[in-house]
Amino acid sequence: MITRSSSLGSSVFAATLSIITVSIITTAAPAFAEEQSSSEINQIIVTGTRLETTQRTDGSSVTVITEQELEEGQYRNAIDALQQVPGLDIVQSGGPGGNASIFLRGADSGQTLIMLDGIELNNPASPNRAFNMANLTLENIERIEIIRGPQSTIYGSDAMGGVINLISKKAAKGTHANVSSEAGSYSAFNQVGNVSYGNDVFDVTSGITQQNVGGISGANARDGNFEQDRYDNTSLSNRLHVAPSELLDATVTTRYVNSSSNIDNFGGVGGDDPNHLLRSEEFFTRGEVSGKLLSKTLTPAIWASYTKQKLSDNNSPDESNIDQLRASFAGDMFTFGTRAKWEPQRYFSAVLGAESQRERADSYYLSDGAFGPYEDQLYGKTARDDGYFLESRASYDETLYVDAGVREDHHSIFGNRTTFKVAPAWLVTSMTKLRGSVGTGFKAPSLVQLYSSFGNPDLKAEDSVGWDVGIDQEIVKNRASLSLTFFHNTFDNLVAFDPATFILENIDQAQTEGFELANSVTVTQQLSLRLGYTYTDTKNDATGEALLRRPKNKGSMTAVYSPTSRIRTQLQWRVYGSRFDNDFGTYPPSRTTLGGYGLLDLAASYQLSSDLEIFSRIENIFDKEYEEVLGFGTMGAAAFAGIKLSI
Repeated sequence: MITRSSSLGSSVFAATLSIITVSIITTAAPAFAEEQSSSEINQIIVTGTRLETTQRTDGSSVTVITEQELEEGQYRNAIDALQQVPGLDIVQSGGPGGNASIFLRGADSGQTLIMLDGIELNNPASPNRAFNMANLTLENIERIEIIRGPQSTIYGSDAMGGVINLISKKAAKGTHANVSSEAGSYSAFNQVGNVSYGNDVFDVTSGITQQNVGGISGANARDGNFEQDRYDNTSLSNRLHVAPSELLDATVTTRYVNSSSNIDNFGGVGGDDPNHLLRSEEFFTRGEVSGKLLSKTLTPAIWASYTKQKLSDNNSPDESNIDQLRASFAGDMFTFGTRAKWEPQRYFSAVLGAESQRERADSYYLSDGAFGPYEDQLYGKTARDDGYFLESRASYDETLYVDAGVREDHHSIFGNRTTFKVAPAWLVTSMTKLRGSVGTGFKAPSLVQLYSSFGNPDLKAEDSVGWDVGIDQEIVKNRASLSLTFFHNTFDNLVAFDPATFILENIDQAQTEGFELANSVTVTQQLSLRLGYTYTDTKNDATGEALLRRPKNKGSMTAVYSPTSRIRTQLQWRVYGSRFDNDFGTYPPSRTTLGGYGLLDLAASYQLSSDLEIFSRIENIFDKEYEEVLGFGTMGAAAFAGIKLSI
């Protein structure tokens, strides 16, 4: 167990706040190079509403990770890119391939909806219907949109905390391709390939990633676990877009992932296992057809998506462990819907729609060991949710924008649920925006939470109310900006695991609140800075204790320096405060504290020619030892280098 002093967390956050303060002050100084234009605030946002908007006019709390930022950080997986996002925390059990959970503004991992081009990725067969992001790679991804706060009005159940949507690349005209290969620490060998073609009628983009990592011990090596756990991942992705005329449009997105992970039995002393293997297979697809009628003011659309996720967990007896495990989990989901978007005037638009979702979960779990056999089965459990929604956007004088929506869901198990959201944005001046949002959310307990051996069929659906208010301020136009957001969420009937009874139960109420601070500065044409800080206070109202695995403090600083057009470097420092976790080494399990820590990463690339680039990066430069989950290992210092060829 890590028992770092809290002084570490205090000192690093004091330093982070000092840096942010200094950056704000320096942005006001007349020391900048020639002003450069910026398109970030005019970036089209497709996730926050079903009506396209821009960051400049959106009232929701939005972060967009652009394709350029993905390249600068040399991120290979979604969880790597998301680490820097304010209000978002990622917890991974062990090294590569270990289960990765998202906590958005303190909400549970199952209360954040993960999407790919509108495909809902959350797994009906996972315990809390969350999506394990450990296997989500970034080939063929153009950008990532993160919308914080309740989004059930738009996306129904699972979107109480917010939505993370990965957007696939769109092909430029002509044929383009690139391939990269890298090797490095922990016997890592990774290859990525992308190819695209586009013309006036259709465009297609495809990508492939092959990851092989020797890995670390999933159970922390500090507890005497030294067997390395290998991780392999093959991911294929494709996006096809067809537009035979200005009045007809069709898109199909597909992704397939096959991965395997050598894992350990548990975290802590004695958790090592040399032949415990976890295999995962995931398939996601979505098709949409839309048209334009009434002088292009009416846009009807129909869509359908299908997801299937299979997981097998096998462990045979070995020299160090007599336990045997055979388990399989399968979840699939089919969703279809229709909508009609009406834009009669520039200052008003609305969308009316309906969708139906059917989910199914199957699982089988059999173990046998020192404590005797244990079996758990969940066969053919299903649920259906039919939703109807109405959203509108109104503006006045190009300074006031209001998004409003209401949704009615009929769940086959939990009946009718009504949710709403209102998000105004006021452009006080050309450099100042005031914004806010208030909304409600609900989440139906998963099929596993209801019907497994540790489930509870008497569970109630979770409800939430969340609001935020914020200001976006340009300090020097197109060169420096500051964003400050205060938020509060109240969750009723929160589903939680009782470590004393090993049965799920509804907590009467839980709350999360805090603030997010983000600062972006273009110091010179060669140097830019992004800084962020998040304070999150969580509380289980029944016990008065903080919710598990959510750090109260988190900060980041990212510096991008390009001394020439051929050289690009990024230095990123991330710091995390202490967090609570359960210690299952005692009975009943007791709460313990995991100490704060800071991580420093460096990425650099050099463009040898127009079609050839070499790159390298170092992660966790100072080889910090830390834990995100008690007893589970994390990566130490690691170096990687590779080459990229474009044609």
